Amino acid sequence: MNVQIKGKIIDCYKKPIYINKETGETSPERFALQLLSNQVLNNGDSRKELIDITIDGDQINKYQQNIGKDVEVDCKLYSKSGISLTAI
Repeated sequence: MNVQIKGKIIDCYKKPIYINKETGETSPERFALQLLSNQVLNNGDSRKELIDITIDGDQINKYQQNIGKDVEVDCKLYSKSGISLTAI
């Protein structure tokens, strides 16, 4: 399922590398952007929510240049436990 997330870019960062304690293997380098999104509640009020979205390393410059601006990010929806988002 794909979703579109709208919000203001707050920051971009490099995620910590995961190291498998048994094998010593490391995860590939991953990056994320943080969006401040306005979520409309059932009662008509709204609240701000900070959302982390995984992005490819080649997208980081595009998003860093737009920090502080409102954007729409197309995302693939997946879940292992909670809902996680990855830009597409």
